[in-house]
Amino acid sequence: MTTVVDPVDSSEVAVQERIARLEHDFGDLDDPGNPLGAQQFLAADEGQRLLPAAERLLDAFGLNAEFVPVELGGRLDRLDALARVLRAVFRRDAALGLGYGLTSYLAAVVVWAAGTPGQRQEAAGLLLAQGRMACAYPEPPERNDFLHNRLTAVPSGTGYRVGGRKEALNNAARAGALVLFADTPEGPSALLAPGPAHPDGGGIRLLPRRPTVGVRGCAVQGLAFDGGRDGDGGGRPVTGRLLGAAGDGTRLAEHVFPLTRSAGLSMALGCADTALRTTTAFARSRRQRSPSSLHSSRTRTALVNAFTDLLVCDCLSLVATRAAHVLPRESRTLGAVAKYLLPMILTETMDDLSIVLGSEAYATSGSYAIFQKTARDLPMLGLGSAGASASRAVLVAQLLRLPSLAAPAPDDDGLARLFRPFDAALPPCEPWGNDLPADRDSLLGSLEESARHAEGPLADAAAVLVTQLGVLRAGCAELAARPAAERLGPRACALADRYALLVAGAACLGVWRHRPPAGFLAGPDWAATALTRVAARLDRSAVRMPAEPADHLLAELLHRFDDARSYDLYATALGRS
Repeated sequence: MTTVVDPVDSSEVAVQERIARLEHDFGDLDDPGNPLGAQQFLAADEGQRLLPAAERLLDAFGLNAEFVPVELGGRLDRLDALARVLRAVFRRDAALGLGYGLTSYLAAVVVWAAGTPGQRQEAAGLLLAQGRMACAYPEPPERNDFLHNRLTAVPSGTGYRVGGRKEALNNAARAGALVLFADTPEGPSALLAPGPAHPDGGGIRLLPRRPTVGVRGCAVQGLAFDGGRDGDGGGRPVTGRLLGAAGDGTRLAEHVFPLTRSAGLSMALGCADTALRTTTAFARSRRQRSPSSLHSSRTRTALVNAFTDLLVCDCLSLVATRAAHVLPRESRTLGAVAKYLLPMILTETMDDLSIVLGSEAYATSGSYAIFQKTARDLPMLGLGSAGASASRAVLVAQLLRLPSLAAPAPDDDGLARLFRPFDAALPPCEPWGNDLPADRDSLLGSLEESARHAEGPLADAAAVLVTQLGVLRAGCAELAARPAAERLGPRACALADRYALLVAGAACLGVWRHRPPAGFLAGPDWAATALTRVAARLDRSAVRMPAEPADHLLAELLHRFDDARSYDLYATALGRS
């Protein structure tokens, strides 16, 4: 499929050029002679390190500029574009994408949101000079013990002296700057502090590295802020400067979560792409009588389902990342949907593909060994202070508001910009734009209108979603009427699942409705299959996969495999030998 881009859309052209350069420089992942091929990444993973040649490539590319806003000398102007560029890295190695890139972004975005002009320039200068940042986000009530931290800070001169420990932090030793959420006398506050790699970071003691099952190349270890006590490192006390107002740390974290939840999971689709490509190669290599060959209906179904799930995830990722620009008041909820639903779908996808691979799903060497690495890495990307429990809490809050939300706004071009993959005409991202709770739910509001445009198998699947929307609304009204003590039980969790799936279905239907005039996305087959997958998760008895659209998706999957193109909405040309 050839992407058709408006020639005057210089922003989108620039994004595609950067992705093409990265893919070209990385080369063919499956080429055994490529120094940046799968075997080299597997060896680095076994050695629990990032591949040095890959880090040098990203240095030369200037990957950190993707995390720095344009006005500060970088290339960051759209969250969806940031995620697409990083997919090229995650497609090779999730540890590289996380350790070199995403970890710095997670810290830097707090500075972009609340830092002074001087702090923003300081962070931009560090990143553009190929430095690293790391962040200790606050611990939510739904605590993640693996990431447990207890940091305190007391006024000291012009800043705050930091004490306590952070038990697990990625990139800790290499960070030139840290963003810390610590308890201060005024309440939880965000601080910008020197990291262990900074000359003023001598008061930080590195704790032993923690081994992880996935992303083994990431150096995850703890930090102890000793404050220069004798016998505890002998360094000077580490002093942090406030980011935003004292006591405003929790609110600040909530405002940047929409910018991190959606973008990080969107990047991770590169890992799932590699898993599907590896499984397709395996199926094509099997003899006709093999149950794992393309002659097996079970294998064909597994591949089509995985391809479809990646398209569903990308539609949701597109909407969630663009909401920060187009619907800031709704971006918190949409980011939580992405963080909550994508790991569940991708886990199911990996399980289904592993059945096709059989024992090769566990191979640590050979042509298909990259699959087991990807299967170990993907679950790690769902960890974080804003994990599944915290995201589900956001969804439950939305469910309680749903009965009182205003009617959806009339369909306009502003809402349509959520759904157009190649549309670069987005307003600037304003992290504080989500300060007020949403007064409407645009995604669910678009579902019924988009369904009216559907025909054939697509209309059948869309009708199931519309019916399920009615069930959701009735359930939310019942939930809101219950006493507060009874609102967070199993019923609320089930409704959160239903809500997240309906949002994903609305995203798919919206992308189809506002589709480009030509190419794969212009046809109804992918959307019919995607909505059928979503509808089956809501009610398995209500709809079944139409045969003809599924056959068309299998043909597209094999075409993209042969043509070396990605399995997301963009069909990006991948690196070749």
